Amino acid sequence: MKKLALFSSLLIANFITNSLNAAVLIQTRDADNELSSIYISDSKARIEMPDNEGYIVMDVAKNTMNAVIHKQRTILDMSEFLLQNDNPSAPKKYVDTYTKSMGLGPTIVGYETEEYALYANDNYCSSLYVSVEAMRDMGIKKFVNAFANMERNMEAKISAMTGMSTDAFTDPCDEAERKASLRLREIGFPLKSIDKNKRLESVVTKINKKARLPKNAFMVPADYTVTDPSKIMNEAMQKMQPQMKEMMNNMTPEMQKMMQQQMQQFQR
Repeated sequence: MKKLALFSSLLIANFITNSLNAAVLIQTRDADNELSSIYISDSKARIEMPDNEGYIVMDVAKNTMNAVIHKQRTILDMSEFLLQNDNPSAPKKYVDTYTKSMGLGPTIVGYETEEYALYANDNYCSSLYVSVEAMRDMGIKKFVNAFANMERNMEAKISAMTGMSTDAFTDPCDEAERKASLRLREIGFPLKSIDKNKRLESVVTKINKKARLPKNAFMVPADYTVTDPSKIMNEAMQKMQPQMKEMMNNMTPEMQKMMQQQMQQFQR
C-alpha cells in the first residue's frame, strides 16, 4: 500500500513538473535560411533570435515585454508599447486593402493551409498560407492582439516625434499586412508567407505541442543593463530630423524610396 502511494505521488509530481515545463514550440525559417524559435506557455512567450543574438520574453497577462541583447548585454524594456495608448497617431492616408481567398495551399508541418492574397489599392502585395487548426492548437490568439497593439503604439510614438504620419514613409502594402494581422484570429495562423514577387518570406518548419522550455525561459539576466527604447528612438529621431526636413522640402521619387526604406528599417 505504501509502495502504491509512493508510486502515485511520483506520477503526480512528474506530471506537474512536465506540465510546468511543457510549451508549444514554433520554429520558422526565413528567406535567408535563418531559423528562429518561439516558445508559448499560457500567457507567456519566448522568441529566440537567430544565431543566439538574444531573445524576447513577453507576458500578455501582465503586459510586459523585454528584449535581451547578448552582444550589448542590454535589456530593452518594451512593455510601454503593450499598454493602451491614448495618444492618437497622425491622420493616416486611406489605403483600400482587402484579402482574397485563393483556395487550398500546401500542407505544412501536418496542417492543411488556405492561401490568402493581400491587396492594397488593387495591387497585389503578398500571400499568407494560414491554418485555422494550427491557430487553435497553439493557443496563440492572445498574442495577435498584443503585437497589433504594440505596432499601433509604436506608430503613435513615431508620429508624435516627427509630427507626421508613418504612412509618409511606408508602402501601402504595409497597411494591408497590418490589417491582415488583425484578422488572423478569424482566418488562422500563417504557416508560410511570400512577397509580391512570389519569393519566400518565411515558413514554419516545426511545431511541437509538447516541447520542453529552456532553463529560466522567461527570466532576463540580472547583470544586464535595462534600457528604455523610447530614449533610443528619441535620440535616433533627433539625429535624423535635420536630414528628414531637408529631404521633405526637396523630395524626389528616388529620395522618397530611400526614406521609405530607412523608415521601415527603423520600425523593425
